Amino acid sequence: MTDAVIAPDLADRSRLFIDGQWRDTEGGKIIDVLNPVDQSVVGQSAVGTSADIDRAVGAAKASFEDRRWRDLPGSERAAVMRRAADILESRLDEIAVLLTSELGCPLWFSQQAHVPNPIRHTRYYADLAESYELDDVRTDASGLRSIVTQEPVGVAAAITPWNGPLSTPSIKIAPAIAAGCSVVLKPPTQTPLSAFAFADAFAEAGLPEGVLNIVPADREAAQSLIEHPQVDKLAFTGSTAVGQMLMRAAANRVARVTLELGGKSAAVVLPDADAEVVAKAVLPMALVVNGQLCIAQSRILVPRNREAEFTEAFAEALREWTVGHPMDPATKIGPLVSKNQLDTVQGYISLARDEGARIVAGAETLVLPPELENGWFVPPTLLAGVDNSMRAVREEIFGPVLALVPYDEVEEAIDIANDSPYGLSGSVWGADVDDAIRVARRIRTGMVSINGSPQAYGSPFGGYKMSGIGREMGPEGFRSYLETKSIAIGPA
Repeated sequence: MTDAVIAPDLADRSRLFIDGQWRDTEGGKIIDVLNPVDQSVVGQSAVGTSADIDRAVGAAKASFEDRRWRDLPGSERAAVMRRAADILESRLDEIAVLLTSELGCPLWFSQQAHVPNPIRHTRYYADLAESYELDDVRTDASGLRSIVTQEPVGVAAAITPWNGPLSTPSIKIAPAIAAGCSVVLKPPTQTPLSAFAFADAFAEAGLPEGVLNIVPADREAAQSLIEHPQVDKLAFTGSTAVGQMLMRAAANRVARVTLELGGKSAAVVLPDADAEVVAKAVLPMALVVNGQLCIAQSRILVPRNREAEFTEAFAEALREWTVGHPMDPATKIGPLVSKNQLDTVQGYISLARDEGARIVAGAETLVLPPELENGWFVPPTLLAGVDNSMRAVREEIFGPVLALVPYDEVEEAIDIANDSPYGLSGSVWGADVDDAIRVARRIRTGMVSINGSPQAYGSPFGGYKMSGIGREMGPEGFRSYLETKSIAIGPA
């Protein structure tokens, strides 16, 4: 499977998608998108300028003001969205190969999650577009009535990261379009190709021109999108530092914002948990997408009197996490997305050693076949002998590195879990589910899993503290693209 071929039309994105048309970029900049396995060229992408961003926002604004999309009945918007989902599904395998080639995550994960989830999200929000009640008539004690109605917020700018090239745009595009907004998507230049599949699907499905625009852009152009006076809503997923900058820019014109930012999530292992079971179940939550995931459970809090037992269990479980070519079905860990990310992760491993941590597994133990020697690979690495004050334990590494942090009492474990500037995700593990739920309620984070249980589909996604503001997914994600208006209509 290592010789999977990328469909030519998916790999050549040397033009931008603006106002329903494929258009040359104003600056004429075209970049090669590299495969992190061997730096071979996956395809080409146009990179937009500030002028391109202005064209895209102008097209989105015009499409919103002509009301063709937002005034459609929800059932008609839903029909277009379902057709787009069907088109994406018809190319699932091709898109999965493309996504794996530009990101480096295992192909099986692209096939099972990275591509199916956006299809599911599009259908979910199509259903909400059809069923959501936008009007509510309220009557007071004197008989006066108001219609409390919700309407689309306007032009939404969606800025997405490289680790979810299709899934992260989908949880912004789908609810925004379902609500009747127009969208400008700025995907990252590291993995820009996958996102253009939305342009193909929605254009073929009959979405009016200008409702969706896709412009990969450099930093200056991205800044112009953030600051554009005609952008009514900013939806961003990425680093906390960029999120802070974006929020300051939004404040200047009081633009609406949804921010999904960094994380350093804790898996709290209670004293009655089974070490072998926990180790095998936590690792997928820590290492999917090669550890490049904001919700990764990278701090493992274990009872101090069982620290050696859990260290051995996690080290043994890590041996099953095969590093290799992402197209190989046996691979669980592929390469990191870029040389820069490789350097960052290796720097944190060196820092952990300098801080006094023990490298229990991973780090320099990786031996690769010749065809992978130039890839940006880091083996899954386990740190022990740490405490929660170390930078490698507190800061988001965004790679396959996890740390075992000991605690003496459950109260201390809760304090350690909360002793973080982040609050995005987390988990609690124990034989007594009621006890685990009680602990989960005290962890200040947007999502908590009990014993690895996945969230029910449609649950909101987002964080506390410096992990963000607002929520995506579920009805909460839909409502974030709506404004509320009250219309006084007098007594009955």
